Amino acid sequence: MGPLDPTDPPEGERPAQATPPTPEGGDAASTPEPRPAESRASPAAATPSWRTRANQLQGLAAVGWGRLRAKIREANAMPPMKRLAFYGTWGALAFSLLCVGFFGYVTWGIPSTKDLWSATDNPSITFVDRTGRVILREGAKDAPPVDLNTLPDYVPNAIIAIEDRRFYKHWGVDVGGLARASVENLQAGRVVQGGSTLTQQLAKNLFLTHERTFRRKAQEVALAFWLESQFSKREILALYMSRVYFGAGAWGIEAASERYFDKPARKLSLSEAALLAGLLKAPSKLNPAAEDTAARARAKVVLDEMLLQKMVTQKQYDAALAAPLKIARSNPAGNLGYFRNWIDAQLADIIQHDRDDYIVETTLDFDAQRAGETALDAALAKDGKALRLSQGALIAMDSDGGVRAMVGGRGFSDSQFNRTTQARRQPGSAFKYFIFLAAMQQGVSPFSVWEDAPVTIGDWSPGNYKDEYLGPVTLVTAFAKSLNMVAIRLADSVGHKEVLATARRLGVRSKLEDYRSLALGAQEVTPIELTAAYGAVASGGYKVEPFGILRVRRADGEVLYSRKAKRERVIDEESVRRMNLLMKRVVDAGTGTRARIKGYDVAGKTGTGNDYRDAWFVGYSSGIVAGVWVGNDNFTETNKVTGGLVPAGIWQSFMVTALRGVKPERLAMPEITEPPPSPTDVPQVMAPLEPGGAPLGELEEVVSMPPGAGPRT
Repeated sequence: MGPLDPTDPPEGERPAQATPPTPEGGDAASTPEPRPAESRASPAAATPSWRTRANQLQGLAAVGWGRLRAKIREANAMPPMKRLAFYGTWGALAFSLLCVGFFGYVTWGIPSTKDLWSATDNPSITFVDRTGRVILREGAKDAPPVDLNTLPDYVPNAIIAIEDRRFYKHWGVDVGGLARASVENLQAGRVVQGGSTLTQQLAKNLFLTHERTFRRKAQEVALAFWLESQFSKREILALYMSRVYFGAGAWGIEAASERYFDKPARKLSLSEAALLAGLLKAPSKLNPAAEDTAARARAKVVLDEMLLQKMVTQKQYDAALAAPLKIARSNPAGNLGYFRNWIDAQLADIIQHDRDDYIVETTLDFDAQRAGETALDAALAKDGKALRLSQGALIAMDSDGGVRAMVGGRGFSDSQFNRTTQARRQPGSAFKYFIFLAAMQQGVSPFSVWEDAPVTIGDWSPGNYKDEYLGPVTLVTAFAKSLNMVAIRLADSVGHKEVLATARRLGVRSKLEDYRSLALGAQEVTPIELTAAYGAVASGGYKVEPFGILRVRRADGEVLYSRKAKRERVIDEESVRRMNLLMKRVVDAGTGTRARIKGYDVAGKTGTGNDYRDAWFVGYSSGIVAGVWVGNDNFTETNKVTGGLVPAGIWQSFMVTALRGVKPERLAMPEITEPPPSPTDVPQVMAPLEPGGAPLGELEEVVSMPPGAGPRT
């Protein structure tokens, strides 16, 4: 067998071993090797320069490498068996040192098992409103491990089935699972499947951050092995089930069971256990307190896995699928639950699953929130039965988009469906805001005169409220009195596409189509997006993006997140002034007089949906914009409730409190350089224009509505 280094000369021709020069340029053969004791200079000694130290290290490395090569040459000259033993011994030693070093590197600082098994100081999340008042506390992430003996077998089995089917067969890391996940991810071209075991997830949640680095993954693997060596499988499972996050502020199976089903974990049914296990994939997105369709679908996936793994029988599986799943209507946040659930996804992205105490500074005004809840409940309690009215919603925000109040329904304990963010309803005449704004931006004067007279498009004959028509009127009057015929003519004049573009630019994300009924608000939007769109005028022309979190910090003061303000102008100043004029006239002398507040300039717009199914008032004053909707969840008709009645009254009652301590601000008005034209002098502008469409009589019929149908105010 030849030498290890093919560049070495034959043994007989090998020159004397070269020695590296010393840092001072002398002969290394006459210079002794530096010893550790000699490398520590006395305080009086001069500190060597970095160049000197580098030369010393280089010399030591050269000496070591030279000796290693000499040993290799000697080994190459040995008989085969001795040579094999030599390399085997040194290889095993090098590998052992490498493993020890790696294990020591990744496991340095691991806490004792005693610290893990006992509950600590119960880290929590504290929510404060914009004034610093504590409005909600959540926590107890470090709950004691659950007692598996008190739980039905299907509770832990549901988690094992969907999260780690080989839990009882691996030593902390499932090599086969990692390989399968890698193949799936490569085929998909993205991460579609994870390979972490329950033990790895527990290690990550207990010790590590959520950074995606090789070192953190290596630490996770090493810690998983360490946990398996310290605890039994049942202990690991019990600890995992007590510390994992199930969404909506619920840490651990006990908290999740109380949160979603209002019962202890030992009383969970199979279907309920499957739903909770399914939440672990994405607790914030699947949160059944906000919307349970996705969570129920995920629960079926869990049951499918349990049947496949023979953890349940076919009879149990069928019974679980047929069993009703009733999400508990209780929450420690009370009616704040609407707001709490809304910010949950963003908060989860910020704090991840780190174990610490947090303070979340929200945009909420606690007094305004309570005022909104009280105003809505009082109005529905007083007149709801007589008016066939059962539900409502209120959303308010400042000119930057910070949500001051969010009342997603009459009571969070009765219904966790957030009507401010999830309910899509017809805005009725409240949609005229976009039509008149588009016209103002095209330079149409608020005092231009248009014809208020019946319009028929095919078999569709929409009408004004009470079927009264005023003939020639200014746009100021038409907007204040919510005249549908003028809105239809104006929308056709500026172009439906321009109206839709205006709505999109101001933040409306709901699907809007170019239907002939566009001007009457017969399509559906959510209260939060409609209110934010009105906020663009309230803010002086800047886009309003709703948000709920100002800052998140640890209890020790470290700031994890701080919102950065963004300002994007979406309405020019002159159009803002003109819209202020139009909407102030609605409150002063139009359909929204119930919204007046003494000492404040108030502007807004009423809206009533088709057949009185929806009623709205959206308005603003002194930098605060709020929207109110009332109706029925099942879309049944109310007893002729209009936007100027119940919604305007709720809005006024709420805003009296919301504006408390806010200095009144006068609304900017347009400079009127000429008197309004006489209503008898009707200009040609009243005739339909067609910047992006055909005259009214030639509009394509897109939707079929009976004669006279459509929003009335």
